[in-house]
Amino acid sequence: MGLITVRALAVMLLVACSGSPKPATTSAEAPEPTPVLEKKHDLGELERPETPKLLAIDWSAVKLATTADALALWARIAPTGLDWEDKLGELPDHVERPLALALLEGGNFTCMPAQPKQDCVPQPFDVKDPAHAAGFTDPCLRRLLAMWAIDKLDDADLSKLRDQLRAIVSIPPPESELVATVLIAIPEDDHATRLDLLATAWRAGQHDVVDGGVGKLDEAHLIEAVTKHHIDGALEILSAEGHRTTYLFAVTDELLGGSARTRAMFDLVALADKLAPDVKTALVKAAASKDCTVAATAARLLAQFEDLRFVPRVPRARGTPATMMRALCVLASYEQQQRADEASLLPGYVPKQGLERITVTYDALGETDDDGDGDPHTQHEITLVAKDQLVLPEIDDLVKAFGNCTGTTCKSADREFRFSFRSIGGRLLLTRLEMAERPPCPKP
Repeated sequence: MGLITVRALAVMLLVACSGSPKPATTSAEAPEPTPVLEKKHDLGELERPETPKLLAIDWSAVKLATTADALALWARIAPTGLDWEDKLGELPDHVERPLALALLEGGNFTCMPAQPKQDCVPQPFDVKDPAHAAGFTDPCLRRLLAMWAIDKLDDADLSKLRDQLRAIVSIPPPESELVATVLIAIPEDDHATRLDLLATAWRAGQHDVVDGGVGKLDEAHLIEAVTKHHIDGALEILSAEGHRTTYLFAVTDELLGGSARTRAMFDLVALADKLAPDVKTALVKAAASKDCTVAATAARLLAQFEDLRFVPRVPRARGTPATMMRALCVLASYEQQQRADEASLLPGYVPKQGLERITVTYDALGETDDDGDGDPHTQHEITLVAKDQLVLPEIDDLVKAFGNCTGTTCKSADREFRFSFRSIGGRLLLTRLEMAERPPCPKP
């Protein structure tokens, strides 16, 4: 065997015996340290500084045997518009109910005084928050405290406080939150108390709040709400099919709102293809209603069944401004409901040459008196409208304005409408209509 072959064989045997080669190291390597996981603390476990208390009162020593005791405690609590929520949050349970009773018995929750009527467009406004310095006798703060107090009472307490609750729901708009709080607190099955307070609130003008609360009444009290207290929203919950007598009553009830009465008419007419005698009797009576929209709706429904006696017409000879205003009032509501293919009836109320129409626009930023009327904020435009082009202008606003008339002047929230008449050919006719935008009221 040659020398090279012997050496090659020796190398092969060495590799086979030694296994896989390992890299050489100059020193021993330390093992990698095991990572230490930091403990995550719940924020609730962290120590926080205690919030300082606003009330330094030893509650274990407080005894509230009388209303005077509770009022004395209110004096110590001394809530203000700035801190009342925080202070009430520190009260222990055993003092809340006596404090609530004493507060509600004291009344004085009318935060917003009645706004005087002004010859301008009223600005919308909400109930104001109490001033930071307002104290316990401030009605705006007491209003907020009352909402807290009502939540602390039980059913027996609410029954004892009937007079106080009735006084609260008698508060007129814009207050609504406190009134709603009272109504929500009434027990579900106490329908008599609920209706009593709903009726009181309705008379105070809280129509939106009441309409939202009548749904909790049972059937018998809903009927009473319509027929005795004239609450519009109660009728909407009933049906013409199931409560026909109540609906017929509503059509002719002058104390019920116009929208409820017109809805009752449509629902009754829809019950059958022919006009039932009792429904026709009610519609004929409604056609003479003081409410022009009710009268116009009744006239339209009767006309659908070929009874044209109540379609609006210009008054006959010897008409007066009052009779003309009534006729135009019904006409406006009648034409507000007309179809697109119907011609206006207004040409029958004006002379041959047409109607003089004056439009007065208001610009709060106006600086020049371009029309020479002495007022830089108003601009007059005079137009003679031919009879064949006549329609009632701004009809939706005009219908609203007819609900607030003095003589021949009617006002909506946005416009003032002035009507002028003249006797022509033995008939009193409308010769001029002036529409003036009303300026906004100054903000309170």
